[in-house]
Amino acid sequence: MREYADVLVDAGIAAVAPNHRLTGTDTHPAQQDDIMAVLDWIASSADEYGFDPRRVGITGSSSGGHLTSLVGLKATRADAGPRGYTIRCMMPVCGPFDMVRRVAERPDSDVYHALFDAPTGEREQLIRDASPSEHVHPDAPPCLAVHGELDDTVSTEESANLVEALKAVGVQAELAIVPGMGHGRYQPDTDPPEPLGGAERFRAFFARHLLAAD
Repeated sequence: MREYADVLVDAGIAAVAPNHRLTGTDTHPAQQDDIMAVLDWIASSADEYGFDPRRVGITGSSSGGHLTSLVGLKATRADAGPRGYTIRCMMPVCGPFDMVRRVAERPDSDVYHALFDAPTGEREQLIRDASPSEHVHPDAPPCLAVHGELDDTVSTEESANLVEALKAVGVQAELAIVPGMGHGRYQPDTDPPEPLGGAERFRAFFARHLLAAD
């Protein structure tokens, strides 16, 4: 995600690009918990690094797109408790939205078996908990969902459904389908690589929500 971070830094926005535990070694909610821990670290490290924890935006691609929407929704719920940070916007890129449906459509997937390794009853609960579609609420942050038109790994329908679900509860949400693009992070044939959808649109979205005066 270095190219994403560079675009933000060039716009005057601090960027943190974390790692997280992977499906092959840890089950849900490990991945989500790692991102939540990063957000807590940003809040606790604000003075040291000059962060403004009241102005946080999140983004990620593919599994990172899933975590962007999942964490963005969970961390902003009224019942989430007090947070040391405020998520102002989220940009999930080609991420899955309805994990319940995806697992039902691919019951033999090694990835999902690894991610939700638990007895049947607990597994169903884990799948629902990991599904952003189960956590949509009216206090969610503004969202720009980006997806490649030709993505054959995660259907564009996933991002479209996320946007429609957010709009249905009154959240500002927009869908950007990138023509001719498949599943991936970057625009092709750019040097340096640009975020999917283009650096200008990416930069403008975060600038609007993180740099504009209240």
